[in-house]
Amino acid sequence: MVDSRCQKWDIAIIGGGIIGSAIAYFLARTGKAGQVVVIEPDPTYSKASTPLANGGIRRLFSLPDNIVMAQYGLDFYSRFATKMAIEGEEQPISFCRQGYLFLSDSGNHSVMEKNYEIQCANGVDAKLLDSSALKKLFPSINTDDIAIAVYSPNDGWVDPHSALFGFKRKARSLGVTYLDERVMDWESRNGLVRKIFTGDGQSVEADTYVISSGAWSGEVGQMIGLHLPIQPMARENYFFKTNTLIEPLPLLKSESNLAFRPEGQGYTGGIPDWSVQYGWRSDISVDYFQRVVWPALAHRIPVFENLKLNGSFIGHYDTNSFDKNAIIGSWTGSGAEVCGNVYIAAGFSGHGIMHAPAAGLALSELILDGDYKTMDLSPFGYDRIISGRPYREIGII
Repeated sequence: MVDSRCQKWDIAIIGGGIIGSAIAYFLARTGKAGQVVVIEPDPTYSKASTPLANGGIRRLFSLPDNIVMAQYGLDFYSRFATKMAIEGEEQPISFCRQGYLFLSDSGNHSVMEKNYEIQCANGVDAKLLDSSALKKLFPSINTDDIAIAVYSPNDGWVDPHSALFGFKRKARSLGVTYLDERVMDWESRNGLVRKIFTGDGQSVEADTYVISSGAWSGEVGQMIGLHLPIQPMARENYFFKTNTLIEPLPLLKSESNLAFRPEGQGYTGGIPDWSVQYGWRSDISVDYFQRVVWPALAHRIPVFENLKLNGSFIGHYDTNSFDKNAIIGSWTGSGAEVCGNVYIAAGFSGHGIMHAPAAGLALSELILDGDYKTMDLSPFGYDRIISGRPYREIGII
């Protein structure tokens, strides 16, 4: 193991959520990354995005590159328990392969149909359903206003907390060090970051730096003059139960923004409150659930009319306000402030868990080999931000 008092490293990763921990794991497993440190201010992850996410993994995207990343994630998580095993002890993540269901209830289903064609062309085993077929498959769903649906039966979800700590434990077993500190400032010179300063007054020097700070990435980048259009976006989630037994449901998302999935003996989900676009929030509104979420749930699943609200929590997306897609790659540009030894993996906009394995692998290749080997993620590079070329998903995001 690396001595945790060592303050000179080969690679320093700022942010130890699922993205940072996945990058650390993929770097360490190569055996050629040298000394890797992850700087994470909150080892309990009490406010981190990952443990408060729904854990969904789906390939229902309009961009083939997002499908490729999600497919890699799906395959990786299906073998996660054994891949992350330490001295023979597996790391289970409660992987539930119960499917994803997208519903077109906006009155215009052409986008979903087109996306379905793209998904099938890229190897997704999805099914296009009309309202009759949907009702036969899931009789509890009110299909009166559903034009079509796309069902991906082999997608699903994992327990986010277990996935995060599975990556972290495995990375540490491979020699990665985690420092429980907060980055407060950077020092750069001649186009390179030379060191970073932490809250305890110490400095950390590395040859390469990675910003994977989730919803805090914009703040971290700003310290060194790196503009990352990443802002926290609150997502309220509610846990509820009903005494009426219905068929097992997939994770359901509609064009009208309702999203929920089974969780234990109940369900978890909600509807985004678009009245507050960006910013940190800690308050959660039961009134909003009663006025907006519950009626939508009862409309879609009539037996939810008699549901019981059992709990609620609020998490935050690391939302890329530029185009709602991840920023992955090196800090590129022509300005004097650009530092060539800084890499970015942030702004996943709610897709971090499903894309973490692919992003971790790809960025480790880019750092160690100078190029992408397994999958080309260059369309997600930072250069699109500075050149104003958004790379957007179409349809349900």
